[in-house]
Formats: sequence, structure tokens, C-alpha cells
Amino acid sequence: MKRKLVGVVAAVAVLALGAGAAIFLIRGQGPAPQAEAKKEAPPLEFAARDMVQVTPKALAVELALPGTVQAVSQATVRAKLSAEVKRVLVREGERVAAGQVVAEFDTAPVRALEAERVASLEAAKAQLAQTERTRQVNAALVKQNFISQNAFDTADAAHRAQAAAVAAAQAQLDQTRLQLADAVVRAPIGGIVAKRNVQPGEKVSFDAPLLSIVDLSQLEVQAQAAVADVARVERSQPVEVEVEGLPERRFAGKVERINPSAEPGTRSIYVYVALANEDSVLKAGMFARVRLRLAGGREVPALPVSAVRSDGAQSVVWTIVDGKLVRRVVTLDARDERAQWVEIVEGLRPGDSVIATRFDNLREGMTARVVELAGERKVAGPDRPVVAN
Repeated sequence: MKRKLVGVVAAVAVLALGAGAAIFLIRGQGPAPQAEAKKEAPPLEFAARDMVQVTPKALAVELALPGTVQAVSQATVRAKLSAEVKRVLVREGERVAAGQVVAEFDTAPVRALEAERVASLEAAKAQLAQTERTRQVNAALVKQNFISQNAFDTADAAHRAQAAAVAAAQAQLDQTRLQLADAVVRAPIGGIVAKRNVQPGEKVSFDAPLLSIVDLSQLEVQAQAAVADVARVERSQPVEVEVEGLPERRFAGKVERINPSAEPGTRSIYVYVALANEDSVLKAGMFARVRLRLAGGREVPALPVSAVRSDGAQSVVWTIVDGKLVRRVVTLDARDERAQWVEIVEGLRPGDSVIATRFDNLREGMTARVVELAGERKVAGPDRPVVAN
């Protein structure tokens, strides 16, 4: 019995001694490895292919110029006399041919005026004949010295004055007959009636608009280009045109004309792009965007577009400086859409390396380095986003 009691006491003492040693280890050595592990976290590793340098490049810039589709040939038919509209023979959307009668005016007042002026002309001609006979008689008498030279000159002046009166009467009659011809309105060009401004029975004044006719067989886009860009635009340069309302289609065109002066208000210069309309799907007045690719000029510092991130209104890149991640704000300018490169104006210098591929959860100040991978799994990469603690 005593031996058993001694054994139990000894076992309890051994357990107590073990527990004390465990507490000593936990208090004295437990936290140190955790702090050390946290302090010595491995750096983020980026493959060499994840980096790119700022490189001088001649970028081919694509301009997107806003513009409006308009017809090359269009006309506003206006009244050439003040009269009442008798008939309008066409409506909006109808096709007309050049020379086709599209409207007529009431010609009764003009015909009455024509009759009056015909009579005036006949009276003037009769008076001219009388003065002509008087002049001839006086010419014979002056040769025989029966009358003075002054008497003949008076008869001659009367004859010439009457001849002028006949010419004036004839001109008035011609003008009236021209009004009669203008009473029948004809289409000046072939095309489609875009607007009809009058109805039968209306009385219109001289030069009032009657109809608008648009020829959709030949169209052009009047696009606005900045003064800084227009110097690189050339005539006959091919372009691609996007039209509002037809997002699935692109239309081929070419630069037809360039305006020689800038618009006073916007300081922009109009560029006119010839546009084919074979299937007549395009209409005048449509909003368009002309995409024009400019040839590359001088070399500028550039980066791939994938290396630049958008952070609100800022453009930023990530670099590695002295083993730390650094976030830099950059200023961009020209952009080559096809090559996907963009000009760096400020924030970097030629030769600076930045992270080219996209990684998540990067923070400034994180330790990082670039490694040469030889088949082993990389710590950070496009398929393995960096996760910041």
C-alpha cells in the first residue's frame, strides 16, 4: 500500500514538472518564431516576362473625328415670283428627276400683266414708226436746205428716244413672260424630296422655300479635325466611318477635301470624306464618326496599354525600386489602337521597367523582386494573383 502511494506521488511530481517546462517554453519561446516568420515574409516574385521597359516607338495614331453625313448634291427650290400656289405635285420621300414639274403657281394675274405689256409694246412700236417717217422727211429737207440742222436733230432725237421706249416695253414684256415660265416650278436636280414647305392655295413671297431635294447617290461626311491633327491628314487617304444607328456596319471612304481655314468658334478644320451609298441605307443628317489612321512620326517613349492601369481620373503603373513596389502616376498622350501602345509624357523615363501584366491586391511598399523562371511555379503571375495580407 505504501509503495503504491509513493508511486502516485512520484507520477504527479513528474507531470507537474512537465507542465512547468511546457509553460516556460510557451512564454519564453512561443511568440518569437511567429514574429520572426511574420517579419521575414518572402517577397513577391515576378517573372522577367511580366516586366516591360519604356521604349521609344513611332506610334501610328488613329483619330476619331465627329461629323455629319450630308449629300454632295442638294437643292432648296424657291419661289421666283410672288403668287398663289396652285398645285404641288410631289410629297416627302418621292423621287424626282431633273427638270420634272413639281409645283405650279396661279398665272391669271401674270397673264393679265402680259396682255397689258403687249399692248404697250405695240403702241410704242407705232409711235416709233411715226418718228421714223418724220426723221426721214426731215433728213431730205435738210439736204435741200428747206429746214435747219437743228430741226433735223430734234426729229432724230425724238426717233432715238422712241426706239429706247420700244426696247423698254419689250424688256418689260420679256420679264412678264419669264414670270409665266417661273410659274411652272421644275426640279433643278434629280433626287428625293426631303421637305415640302407649301400647300396648294398658299400665297408665297419671292424667294420663299418651296421644296428641298436631296440626292443620296453621292454622300460625304463633314468631320471636324483639330488644328494640331489636320496637318497629318492627306487627300485620298482611306478612312473607316461609323454611323449612329448602324453599329454593326462600317463604311469605307476616303478624304476628298480639306478646308483651308479654321472655324472661328471651335478652331477646328472641316475634313470632307467621300462616302459610298450603294444600298441607300445612309441618309443625310446622320451623325457619324470618322476613324482615320495617321502614319507614325517621331519616336516617343511608350508602353504597352496593358501596363497602364486606370485609378479614377489617373493613369498609374507599378515599378520595383530597391526591392519595393512603387506606384507611379503617368501622363499619357498618343495611343496606337492596333499595336496597343501608348505614349508616356510624364512619370517615367526611357528604359524604366514596369509591371506589364495585371495583378490584383498590389500595395505600395510590398517587397518584390524579378526572377528568371525555369519551369518552377512562380509566386506571382497572371494566373496566380498576388494576395496581400
